[in-house]
Amino acid sequence: MKQKYILVMLSFTIGLFAFRPDVKEQFNFKTSSGHLIKVLKGQILYDNRVVFKFRDDDIIYESKSNRILEDHGVVFLFIALAGSPNLDRLNTFLITSANAALVADAVISPIKDYDNDGYLEFGGRDLTEHHPSRDSMYYVPNKYYEIKNGKVSFDNSLMKTVDIKTNGLYLPPSKRLDKNGYCCKVISKPRKKRSRSERYD
Repeated sequence: MKQKYILVMLSFTIGLFAFRPDVKEQFNFKTSSGHLIKVLKGQILYDNRVVFKFRDDDIIYESKSNRILEDHGVVFLFIALAGSPNLDRLNTFLITSANAALVADAVISPIKDYDNDGYLEFGGRDLTEHHPSRDSMYYVPNKYYEIKNGKVSFDNSLMKTVDIKTNGLYLPPSKRLDKNGYCCKVISKPRKKRSRSERYD
């Protein structure tokens, strides 16, 4: 009798898992003006009207990076996408009642004021393979966007500052490719400045 009871409970539990709905295929936001922005099974909906469809549903539905942000009356929707084997991506859409326009594609990162200029930024640089030489590395440029006055655009000043910090120098876009036109140019690894005590050891 006890074995029969265990079998019945086991079958009931398996049945619950089999019919459990997938709750990770959508997320919703409401704008300050009361409109509903929904992301559902690879689609962006504005008040339940489809305004954008992804070719492949690589959305990370459970990501905390999924959010809306309003700036000067403009609504931006941020969606996290799987980027394996590289870093995950953060797509930014400008949302209207008729359309969702992709305005930025960056590596996933916190949205914050990185350079203390009073505006929010996001971005960074993706992964790359290691150069076989111990003294060399590939120049991997940083790509940062800034949200300012209802627009999303490249933050050239921040990109230059971070490039110098991570790569040891800044190369303009026209000089980042190798002689065959491929990314990325090989450069010497930046030398870390030693403290005075280290220099006199």
